[in-house]
Amino acid sequence: MPISSLVLTLDASPESRALALSELARDPRITLGPPVEGRWLPVVTETASPYEGEELAESLRELVGVSFVDVVMVDFSEEER
Repeated sequence: MPISSLVLTLDASPESRALALSELARDPRITLGPPVEGRWLPVVTETASPYEGEELAESLRELVGVSFVDVVMVDFSEEER
C-alpha cells in the first residue's frame, strides 16, 4: 500500500483554493495537513497500488485550485513484504 507525502501549491484565488480544499476533503485516500501561509498544503495519500497512487497524483495536478504538486516521498515498504 503506497503512501505518498506531497505538498500542493494552491492557486492565489481564494475561491479556487476553497474549491480545491473541498474536493480534497472528500477523498478518503487523502489526509490534509494544515495549510502553510495559505498557499502550500501538505497532504498524505494512501492507495491500494502504485498505479492508483500515480493516477491520484495526476488528478491532483489537474484539480482546479492546485497550481503545482511536489512529491516529497513515496513509501513502497508495504509492497515489499
